[in-house]
Amino acid sequence: MKLKFTKMHGAGNDFIMIDDRSGNFPEHDARLVKAIASRGTGIGCEGVLIVRLAETFGDCDYKMIFLNPDGSRASMCGNASRCVGLFAFENCIGGRHQRVGTDAGIITVDVLESDSGQGTVCVHLTEPKDRIPSVWVDLPGGRRVECFKVDTGVPHAVVFVDDVAAVDVDKEGRLIRFADAFAPDGVNVDFVQVTLSGGAYAMRTYERGVEGESGACGTGAVAAGVAMAEKRGIKLPVVFQVSSGDYLAVDGAVGESRLCHEMTLTGPARKVFEGYMDTAWVDEQP
Repeated sequence: MKLKFTKMHGAGNDFIMIDDRSGNFPEHDARLVKAIASRGTGIGCEGVLIVRLAETFGDCDYKMIFLNPDGSRASMCGNASRCVGLFAFENCIGGRHQRVGTDAGIITVDVLESDSGQGTVCVHLTEPKDRIPSVWVDLPGGRRVECFKVDTGVPHAVVFVDDVAAVDVDKEGRLIRFADAFAPDGVNVDFVQVTLSGGAYAMRTYERGVEGESGACGTGAVAAGVAMAEKRGIKLPVVFQVSSGDYLAVDGAVGESRLCHEMTLTGPARKVFEGYMDTAWVDEQP
């Protein structure tokens, strides 16, 4: 099978985009997805994104399926949503305002700027849910870490720290991600610095499915925004500087009960390159 693909990234979070409106891509083939995502022997990415026709006419403009590098399926991804919005706009699949079907529900995407494969995109995410403001996780050495758990399309645990640069994200993130408190599915883990630097809050994310630190995490930035507004009383909008050095803006409304809703994520999306891949070589992999 020959696949046409486009490599994109949103704030350093990189994806392979596949226009599969024909419905031929085998999204259940974890071996193929892993091979595509491999940085050493494949194209390399933090997620494979499949663009499909809407299942019901008028339901949405198109549907996106998000596959993690390990072949598992995720319900949503904020940075991927921005990339798919720009991809759809530039390939005449959707307009500047799009309704996109995801496993987490229908989201809306606004392409604010677009210029030859790069742009600025705003995503209106599904409503935050499953909030638990205080979940304590025991770490080795007698340490206890307090997490703010919230689902912003996928589940996140937000941890406030004094110095995000000093955090061993892979080690501590893995321990929290697999903690009993978040079993059986686990969570993405976002470490957020509580002090402003240059008008932005620094954050780093351990991403479930990637099983390591990600260059950026859009739903994680939204989760962090919810946690900061609801637990610390910080006024929205807030801006986060992610591991890649890029910036993500999070906004939303805060109700009388101090619960956030109508959350948006705004940030960059960029096409890196496009090409064709013959998947016959996958069968030759050990």
